[in-house]
Amino acid sequence: MTQPLGDFSVAGSLGMAARALGYLALLGLAIFFVRLYQVRMMFRRVQKEHGIPIMPHSFLFGHLWTIGKVTMKTAWPRDATTHWQMLLLRQEFPELANAGLLYMDVWPISFPMVAVFDPDMIAQFTQVQSLPKYWAQGHREFKHFTGGRDLVHLEGQEWKAARSMFNPGFSAKNLLSLIPSFIEEALVFKERLKKAAASDDVVRLESYTTDLTFDVIGRAVLGTRLDAQVRPHPITETMTKQLQLLYFALSLKKELNPLRLIKHWIYNSRIRNALLPLIQDTVRNYEKIEGPKTILTLALKSYVNEVQDYSARGSIPPEFIESVIRHIKIFLFAGHDTTASTLAFSYYYLSQHPDKAAKIRAEHDEVLGVDAAVAAERISADPTLLNRLPYTSGVIKETLRLTPPVSGTIRQGPADFFLTNPHTGVRYPAGQGFMLHAAGAVLHREAAHWRDPNAFVPERWLVRDEADPYYPGRNAWRPFEMGPRNCIGQELAQLEMRLVLALTVREFDFEDMYPADAPTFLGYKGYQVELPDYVATGHIKDGYPVKVKRRY
Repeated sequence: MTQPLGDFSVAGSLGMAARALGYLALLGLAIFFVRLYQVRMMFRRVQKEHGIPIMPHSFLFGHLWTIGKVTMKTAWPRDATTHWQMLLLRQEFPELANAGLLYMDVWPISFPMVAVFDPDMIAQFTQVQSLPKYWAQGHREFKHFTGGRDLVHLEGQEWKAARSMFNPGFSAKNLLSLIPSFIEEALVFKERLKKAAASDDVVRLESYTTDLTFDVIGRAVLGTRLDAQVRPHPITETMTKQLQLLYFALSLKKELNPLRLIKHWIYNSRIRNALLPLIQDTVRNYEKIEGPKTILTLALKSYVNEVQDYSARGSIPPEFIESVIRHIKIFLFAGHDTTASTLAFSYYYLSQHPDKAAKIRAEHDEVLGVDAAVAAERISADPTLLNRLPYTSGVIKETLRLTPPVSGTIRQGPADFFLTNPHTGVRYPAGQGFMLHAAGAVLHREAAHWRDPNAFVPERWLVRDEADPYYPGRNAWRPFEMGPRNCIGQELAQLEMRLVLALTVREFDFEDMYPADAPTFLGYKGYQVELPDYVATGHIKDGYPVKVKRRY
């Protein structure tokens, strides 16, 4: 019986497709093992050619096996943020970590890493020499969010030009002029707290602080009310969804999601369409705006002044508009997420330490007057009052020391780059493809640089005598990093938090509602976790569930 020609054609096509897939699988497997060999040999060369001891290393698993064993034997919550793994390793291998760094082979979960937690060694690649950001941040992690073409990830002259353009808007003087608009958003936050107190419901305080910080950064950058505290806003909703698509360590769930790139395209279009009218309105009217200027307004003015041959002031080039959109996206992300987390932790630590809460309230009574109801009015009339709250600043700095939202900057050096231990003079190879991680979360807990490193001691930030054991160590506090690539928004973040605390801590108490048998980590039930579906910054456990109490 003869076989139909169509059947032969289909069978042949299927066979060819199967063989092609087989060849591709073999090619992928070959590439995987070649890369595995290359990475593992990087660490073996550190040992053999340079005589540097490293943690027990497996050719198949790298340091993943060692990290897994240390994690399993330590009674710590499994949802604690992964940057605390370096703290555990530092404690497990003190004879290695005393060098000021640890070599960590975590490929293929992440890239070959040198985790550095000596402040002077970190300074060697951030301050003495400001090395470029690690390539994967812009080209992989934020590739579909901003194309890696934003102020955080640009390099060289492009970065210098962008930083110079945005510096005026982030200056302390300009931010103080925006305080009345920030107060409007903080008062909405207060009303939400009052309603929560009246209802006696359990609320997740970090969701409240997140909405608040979205609104504040919207006022600072765009000069518009996003009203995220009142109702969902298209920009905030869309950005939240897009951030869930980003990943910093290997995530097969996200990497293999067939809709990921389509979703990125949709979300980018939505955010662009929402931002474009606001930017275009500023372009048309920036010369007419009187009074306080937003970050966008001053950036536009700086750009126009810089382009000397620019004459058609009403027609900003479209490529500039697109670059502004990318910068604004990174500002909105960085300007709300980390500040919201730090605010939530500040409230938590104050609730756990009534003596510290009493001190911050006493400072507010002294500087702002004993009637908390008129504090907003007084600050609006004289925003410089916020610069006369040293204990409040100490609370914020101590919170950032204990729970920095981001572990630290990540850089890359040339092939011949070495780090030098300033105490021993030993040189450590840190180029050749290594990811240089300034492990600030570990450094902030180092007893060599901090008296009572795990304790919440805002008073240490009032110490002026360098001989005092509580005096903060040199180069040892790095939540905003140091050097030329430090965070442009650090003044905004700290000013905003001082304002919000000044308007709320005298009027509210927060009773945490963690279960009695909830796990503790580093002394607290409200420890720092990573949210697996969100960008990998640290957040307070369960969003800090509380009952809000009116104090009077």
